[in-house]
Amino acid sequence: MKQKPVVGITIGSGYEELSRILKIYGADVLSIQNRGDLPKIRNATHLLLPGGSDIHPSFYGQTVTYARGFQVQRDWLEYQLARYAINRGMPTLGICRGLQMLIVAAGGQLLQDFATISKVSPHRCGHEIRTTQNSVLRNLLGHRLEVNSYHHQSADVSGNRMPKNWRATAYSIPDDIVEGVEHRTKPIIGVQFHPEYVIEARDPAGEALIVNWLEGDVPKESQSATARKLPLFA
Repeated sequence: MKQKPVVGITIGSGYEELSRILKIYGADVLSIQNRGDLPKIRNATHLLLPGGSDIHPSFYGQTVTYARGFQVQRDWLEYQLARYAINRGMPTLGICRGLQMLIVAAGGQLLQDFATISKVSPHRCGHEIRTTQNSVLRNLLGHRLEVNSYHHQSADVSGNRMPKNWRATAYSIPDDIVEGVEHRTKPIIGVQFHPEYVIEARDPAGEALIVNWLEGDVPKESQSATARKLPLFA
């Protein structure tokens, strides 16, 4: 019998809706709200990092220019969780800010305000994206589709700034802002849009995305007792 998913999730944008979706599709939900809750992640099979405010630039080695509205305690908590998940190959979904946290925890950089830096409009509500060939997101979402995103920051993929073993696999149309990332070898993906806010559950950019991620195979390393005995952060 397949193991029942147990999803560790932090408190952020869409938390209630995300929890509802996860429970409907058979997952147990572990809310991780503060430092004291951090050890709960050892009992999880999956990690979900939801949307929210900007990450403080000190977490990716920058000073504050355009970033705003910080929650530094949440930044610290999610940074530790993201590193834990990446190190262990835990199935992880990052949504909006969650995508950005995955990139930061992997050693990457963010554009603090792509609208100013790239001289394009910030993303508010619906717009179209394209996915790249031979990617998980292409398989899940198709080639082109409408998504629901609200953001003024993005992963910085200029030069060689993308972390090792990561790639951007979705971009906005027509301005080519990063809308999706994934690890090359581990079941970890991030989307800049909000699947929990799509009304049609069967929409590939809605609940269907969350369910397909949830029902994917859980790597043995994230299930094993040995992995759970390791130090929480390595």
